[in-house]
Amino acid sequence: MKKLIVRSLDMSCYVCIEGAVEVAKTLTSKPFDCIVFTGGTEKGKFVAAAAAKNLVPCILELGGKCPAVVDESANLDFVAKKLVFGRFVNSGQCCVSPDYALVHAG
Repeated sequence: MKKLIVRSLDMSCYVCIEGAVEVAKTLTSKPFDCIVFTGGTEKGKFVAAAAAKNLVPCILELGGKCPAVVDESANLDFVAKKLVFGRFVNSGQCCVSPDYALVHAG
């Protein structure tokens, strides 16, 4: 994820910080403009509680919403087949089943 963020986003606006529990506790105690968290509901509750202490808005992706990112270099026929497969394999009951696509607008 960090490689994708560094390659694709304006690093003067975004940062990806990796770490375990202690890093997360330190970061969520700071007064950021917004916290975005992807993970399970158990940890999401801690993130939301920490964000609330500083009135920091947060976006929690706690499972079940998996985007597919399609950039301008994608082979659309290949991507479409893979997205349909990923969505319907196991009747869509996979935690990584794509729910929506973020597609480059040419």
